[in-house]
Amino acid sequence: MDLSLLACPQCQGTLVHEGDALRCAPCGKNFSVENGVPIFIPKMEQRGVESHRGRTPVWKKMLRGFSPPHHSLYFGTLCSSQGEGRELKDLLRAHKEAKILNVGSLSKDLKKLHPNIINLDICFYPNIDVVADAHALPFRSGSIDIVLFKNVIEHIRSPEIVMVEIHRVLKVGGILYIKLPFLQPFHAVPDDYQRYTESGMQELLREYDCLTKGISVGPGSMLAWIVREVLAIMTSFRSQRLYRIGIFIWGWLTFWLKYADILFWGNPLSGRVSSAFLGTYRKK
Repeated sequence: MDLSLLACPQCQGTLVHEGDALRCAPCGKNFSVENGVPIFIPKMEQRGVESHRGRTPVWKKMLRGFSPPHHSLYFGTLCSSQGEGRELKDLLRAHKEAKILNVGSLSKDLKKLHPNIINLDICFYPNIDVVADAHALPFRSGSIDIVLFKNVIEHIRSPEIVMVEIHRVLKVGGILYIKLPFLQPFHAVPDDYQRYTESGMQELLREYDCLTKGISVGPGSMLAWIVREVLAIMTSFRSQRLYRIGIFIWGWLTFWLKYADILFWGNPLSGRVSSAFLGTYRKK
């Protein structure tokens, strides 16, 4: 990645590359670089989820072929929400030369969709470009053209601080692509803190001009996910093992509920019971 985009996350000072380290010229703080990846979080503070690290046991990989279909679809397209949606692909195609920061990338590699994507997360996942905390982004102010912030905000302790940081690193006229949850069960990656209504989303993004907004994951998908969770918990009898078995079994028995999204297409009330929203916003 382009190291000239980086700045000290503590004081926003200029970073000097010295061997396998980066040193902040103004404050003197040092940061390590491993295999070309700048690391701004000490290893003891890095938190992640094993399933996203490429360390999945062989037996789990073998069972994936028998797992139930994913419980959620992108609203209006009937494509699994495990992949990338049409809106994101269109955005990336329209900005081929943009410098793009993907905040909370996990192990997903979007470089196959755009060569200038910088993957950032709090743990040394595969395909990572920068290990850093979104509460203190290690980038120069006004250095990024597009920020991707999808399916992350619910896992952040202080979203208001992260939103200030994203606004800071975006260029004037830069674009924020955001996906955030409304009606979804608890899912910790590594933890889970909040949800947003349509009004809450509008308030969160009041410093931006709205370009597009809509439902990302609809009511049918919400129903499939929640019913699966409710039934798995009811039949777990307080056992984590039985709960995991229930998720597998009830997943097969309830995944089809997601196709009820077809009945909500074009209905202006669908946002009242949807699973997630998305939008693109321009920095004023």
